[in-house]
Amino acid sequence: MTAPALPKAALRAPSPNSDAANGAMEAMEWAPDPIAILAPDGALISANGAFRAAFRFAVTPQRPPWGRAKPPGFVDGSRQFDAAAPDGRVFEWRERVLPSGQRVACARDVTARSAEAAAAGRAKTALFATLTHELRTPLNGILGMAGLLARTPLGASQQEFVTALRRSGEHLLDLINEILDFSRLEAGRIVLDDAPFELGGVIQEIVELLSPKAHDKGLELVMRIAPGTPTALSGDAGRLRQVLFNLVGNAVKFTEAGGVAVFAQSGGPGRIVISVRDTGLGIAEDKQALIFEEFAQADVAHARMHGGTGLGLAIVRKLAATMGGTVSLASAPGAGATFSIDLPFAARAAPIAPTPLVGLRIALISANRVLLSEAAALLRDLGAQVQAATTLGRTIDADVILLDHAAGGEPPARLPQSAPVIVLAPQEERAAIAGYQTRGAQHYLLKPLRVRSLVEQIRSAVDRRPATMQSLRDEREMDPGADGALAGLKVLVADDNPINALLARTLLARAGCMVQVVCDGEEAVQAALAAEAPFDLILLDLRMPGVDGFAAARLIRASGGPAAATPLIALTADSAEEDRKAALAAGMDEFLTKPIDLARLMHAVAQFTRRPEAASAVR
Repeated sequence: MTAPALPKAALRAPSPNSDAANGAMEAMEWAPDPIAILAPDGALISANGAFRAAFRFAVTPQRPPWGRAKPPGFVDGSRQFDAAAPDGRVFEWRERVLPSGQRVACARDVTARSAEAAAAGRAKTALFATLTHELRTPLNGILGMAGLLARTPLGASQQEFVTALRRSGEHLLDLINEILDFSRLEAGRIVLDDAPFELGGVIQEIVELLSPKAHDKGLELVMRIAPGTPTALSGDAGRLRQVLFNLVGNAVKFTEAGGVAVFAQSGGPGRIVISVRDTGLGIAEDKQALIFEEFAQADVAHARMHGGTGLGLAIVRKLAATMGGTVSLASAPGAGATFSIDLPFAARAAPIAPTPLVGLRIALISANRVLLSEAAALLRDLGAQVQAATTLGRTIDADVILLDHAAGGEPPARLPQSAPVIVLAPQEERAAIAGYQTRGAQHYLLKPLRVRSLVEQIRSAVDRRPATMQSLRDEREMDPGADGALAGLKVLVADDNPINALLARTLLARAGCMVQVVCDGEEAVQAALAAEAPFDLILLDLRMPGVDGFAAARLIRASGGPAAATPLIALTADSAEEDRKAALAAGMDEFLTKPIDLARLMHAVAQFTRRPEAASAVR
């Protein structure tokens, strides 16, 4: 917008007694737009009638609407900024510095333009909410059905085709999510939450979510929290998840061998620093600033091989700034990369240093250097003495042996007899566990490792106690979706999309659930309230015609009958953090995004139906 022309007399800063000065002051007084004369320090010297009327001053005010100080970053010349009048009108202000050092500030009423911009913003928000649902819903059906197909008997070529189909669909889903996330940030749809959360749980959730992708590439994905780090925090856990998902997902995407380690530590009072270190190709120094820009990637050839929009790190940078934090990068070609995010979080309790393994001698065997280094550091944090090696010897002087099963490898012909053996294996390598058990291993842990389970299994092995429930799970229980794993559970599914409803029904029925399907929120409420015996679980799609999932949840919770206590899980194509918060506020117990992930679905079912043995992810 062009600034209003200033009187030449005013630019010359005439003497107050001159005719020119009087003429300039009279012209300023009767100008239709607010005009003010400011002292060099920002104090208001005089203002015209339009200014006094807009800002409700009966006489010349003592300060401008933006305060006495200069606007941040003001430099000599013309600068634009906004200030609102008491009646809600919005003015666009421009200032100019006079030779005397005084400043002339002129305003123009831009209320109508601001209202139009707000309306456009609301329309854009509604558009992206619709796009999120409409783009993801059919893609979720494709991926879900491909997953079901992959679990049926197929020939080698057919299995290869289904795998290619799923990978292509997952890649497309990642692209859609990145574009929509970036659009939400650009539209200013960021409202930070402040609620209690556990740091370890948030990081573990991300590590477990991305662990299958890492395993598919032969990578290890591990996490560790430094001793003395506060873990009971307050802040926006949802935004932290989004930041970590982008950083860890990016590291897995661009790493071909080795692995990715997530490390959290205190950054000083009220701050947490989380680093994501990978063993990828690294990034040249002259390209490091570029990768945080929108739609930019450091290596075009490498980016073409892996795909992507170039928005992931731009999203991280914007979210970090919004949360009051920073993101940094340390890298060199051939040396991998470490992205560190420094964020403010209030600690709710003083950290407790856990040392449950003090005095124990533990042998850790793994061919993967990332797992070897990070797991050894974790064990030392817990008080153990660690012998780390890449190969398994015949005799080992230790209280317990942790033996990593490399993806695709075969169990050794003989296991050491000098100490109990705990096998570390990814969930995807189910068949390998049986091979180790026939060779004498009584305990195992599924990767990625959890501290609580690690300690439990080590103590059980050292004390020669019987194997824990996790170690005794048979093949059916290691596959959470296997026939009968959730036998007898009564589940209600409400989804207006027949393909997604079929997918949920098939997965749950195969696990032994008795499933009833309805197509909208009204039918869900009626079915829940009319049931002779309450459902064990209700899955609600959020976007349904008529009564949606949010309203259905509120109605069920408000019913006051037995149904009011039924666990409710949101199952939706909407991935925004705002949707998660709205679902929980409506009375949902959990929020799962589509496409339906079998392990996460079974984990949720087990968690809310008191079936802890139903999901191997619960450990």
